[in-house]
Amino acid sequence: MARIAMVVSFLLLSVLSAGAQDLLFEGTRQIGAIGHFGRDVGPAPALVHQPLIGGGRFVVSGDVAVDWRAGTSVPLGPGFLVGFDRARPRAFMARPDGVWDVDVVTGIALLVLEGPTIDLVACAHAYSANVPFCVFTRPGGEQEIFRPGPQGAERLLTTRFASIAPLNWVVTPDATRIYFERCTDPAPVPGAFCVGSDLAMFDLRTGVLTTIGVSSPFDPPGLFVWDEVHERLLTVAARVEVYSSDLVRLGVATVGGRCRQLAISPHTGRVYLNQTDRDYTPIVSTLTAFNSTTYQVLGPGVTRSTGYCGPLTLLTAPGAPRAVQAAVAGRTVTLAWTNVGAASGFALDVGFAPGRSDLSMSLGPETTATFNAVPPGTYYLRLRGGNAFGGGNPSREIAVTVR
Repeated sequence: MARIAMVVSFLLLSVLSAGAQDLLFEGTRQIGAIGHFGRDVGPAPALVHQPLIGGGRFVVSGDVAVDWRAGTSVPLGPGFLVGFDRARPRAFMARPDGVWDVDVVTGIALLVLEGPTIDLVACAHAYSANVPFCVFTRPGGEQEIFRPGPQGAERLLTTRFASIAPLNWVVTPDATRIYFERCTDPAPVPGAFCVGSDLAMFDLRTGVLTTIGVSSPFDPPGLFVWDEVHERLLTVAARVEVYSSDLVRLGVATVGGRCRQLAISPHTGRVYLNQTDRDYTPIVSTLTAFNSTTYQVLGPGVTRSTGYCGPLTLLTAPGAPRAVQAAVAGRTVTLAWTNVGAASGFALDVGFAPGRSDLSMSLGPETTATFNAVPPGTYYLRLRGGNAFGGGNPSREIAVTVR
């Protein structure tokens, strides 16, 4: 285990030493993002496409979590990985009696979703709200979505996913919405693909399921990518479609290629689209960058020969925390915000005048903080997130008055 940790640590540290704002990897190679766009930078670390948790500091390989900075590793125990926390050092392991939350620093495990896991399909963790969700298959071909509740496992929705290998879904980091490809017309043969599907959104605040469109099996919604900064959903297939959080179609573009991957940087605001034509030898891959606000092309696409079709992986610092709010009760101030880009820790900047930082303090990965016995006065607050790949941009400034 120690040798694995040393190798991962050396490889990732050598990549990070480049100092790039965005680190892009396609298959076995690192490709340039900003400053050397599309250029083959060198080999990618062997485990770069494996789950990165705790703000990118920990790499999960098999049943071991490796801290690539410290060069140490922690066994995850029995079972298999079904989910992970991008902000905290936690992995979710499926064992016969339920889903366990494993602290990858100490190895301590906590049962969070009790019950048999023989029909467990996948789990996802809404890291800003710190809530896991899991999907189980039931007799008749339907699926059920669960999350832990105060009285045990809480069933949220019974539906039929269009595909469960792999599961095509997105859980928003704030745990307010789940987007998935829903089966509308099951095939007559048990176990076969759906004849038709649509795009569905389940709002956890209202319990309302919204669906739009009905597509043929040859034109599915495609891979789902969530834009954390603008709270939009992108579906990537023969067409890239952009939807608001309420499933209002904002735009659509037809893209080329047969194998498409898309990644969005919460830190730089770039959208990277990689298209690969698998009909020719050698395989030709084209990388294009867009502005995530206007989707304007930031430069000509870069075409190169490659021997693989993805995956496309982006490593970057977090974005600016969103929805910062303050509640004042006497001399107690409670802050709450949304984590954007999987920050593993936050810094709070406090100024006695707008734009100033007269005091800074470090906070953990949670998205709330309470301060007692605050002296009277008006304070100007900003939050900044950080992870293993750098520090993020500050949030908007808010003014807080304590009387």
